[in-house]
Amino acid sequence: MTGRGRLAILLGRLALGGALIAAWQAAADALGPFFFAAPGDVALRLVEIAGDGTLLRHTLATLRLSLTGFVPAALLGVLIPIGLAFTPRARAALDPYVRAAMGVPPFALAPLLVLWLGIGQAPKVAIVFTVVFFLMFVATDAGVRSIDRRLVAMARVLGAAPVQLAREVLFRSTLPFVLTGMKVAVPRAVGAAIVGEILVSERGLGHYIEHSREMTDQPGMFAGVVAVTVLILLISDGLRRVEGAAMAWRPTGGERGV
Repeated sequence: MTGRGRLAILLGRLALGGALIAAWQAAADALGPFFFAAPGDVALRLVEIAGDGTLLRHTLATLRLSLTGFVPAALLGVLIPIGLAFTPRARAALDPYVRAAMGVPPFALAPLLVLWLGIGQAPKVAIVFTVVFFLMFVATDAGVRSIDRRLVAMARVLGAAPVQLAREVLFRSTLPFVLTGMKVAVPRAVGAAIVGEILVSERGLGHYIEHSREMTDQPGMFAGVVAVTVLILLISDGLRRVEGAAMAWRPTGGERGV
């Protein structure tokens, strides 16, 4: 992309951001501070909680919860579909159960998870795990199903062991799907952690938002939401860079557009 193209994108983003802030201010003026905090008040609150360490403390708690649920869910969500590629009948037998489980909203299970696992970290981790696992499972399974079977057959003819076949053919071929699944799953993991913290927690950005709501602290609520939004944007940008580095070997055919 040329420098002029990058500048046009940057200007477009700034213009859209300015329009959103103007609309936000208009809504605050129309509805009043009791219902809608003004952008200036939210900015002041963000500066305040960043200065006294509150923002960092709650952000780290949310990140820890997100990672605790994300890592095992992502690993299983990638490894299980790759393992099932060697047993098509088992994959076909499991398929309706996976689709049925995906139809159950994880957040609807929250009361049961609290009942079964208590009010500590476990139910919140379970919510994050459930959200991430199915996203990664479906993305990886789509990648497995897209593999050219002739490539697999050729690898077997050349004497590839099952571990080599899984690592060199299946995983490499599904890597674009895995990375796409991660770009969707990571923000969802943070969102699931926030919901879990709102339901039951003593720390985290979700707890800060819920505590602000209980105190009728509109600037605090909006500051928490803005902090979550910025956190997800930063994580998504990091994943985009990781994807670019991991897939740098693939030819893109130049800049693409509609």
